[in-house]
Amino acid sequence: MVFEKLSRENVDGYLAYLKKAMAREPEGMTAEFFDEEGIRQRVADPFFQKTASILALQDGEVIGRIEYHFYGCMQDGCKMAYVDWVYVLPEHRHQGVAQALFREFEKACADFGIHQYYLIRSEKPEADRFYRAFAGAELSTEPLLRKTIVL
Repeated sequence: MVFEKLSRENVDGYLAYLKKAMAREPEGMTAEFFDEEGIRQRVADPFFQKTASILALQDGEVIGRIEYHFYGCMQDGCKMAYVDWVYVLPEHRHQGVAQALFREFEKACADFGIHQYYLIRSEKPEADRFYRAFAGAELSTEPLLRKTIVL
């Protein structure tokens, strides 16, 4: 397994992976469709350069990814990361792909002096078992406010 950061050079492989993911588990995706041209534009858009994806490849094909962004708190200088998305194609699960993606992500965190990271985790039994196996992590139920801004 090799890891690459999503870029213009490997976006075609990423799009092929997304098509597979959408076809296999449409109910598990946060979108009902994906905009191929929009993704190609976002990979080059300066606004989205703050969002990174690490792709896991096997035999040249993307089989999983972790998407994240770094940010900091001005008041105390704490550097943090938020994991936006982790997904491994079903036929590649239980083979260490997600754990390897998190290890690669944690290396990136260390490179930037990130103090902590968090994510909104799935509570599906399979995902819950995965997250409960994290060493040195705590799981909690946090109140969450989410508001869609109508422009």
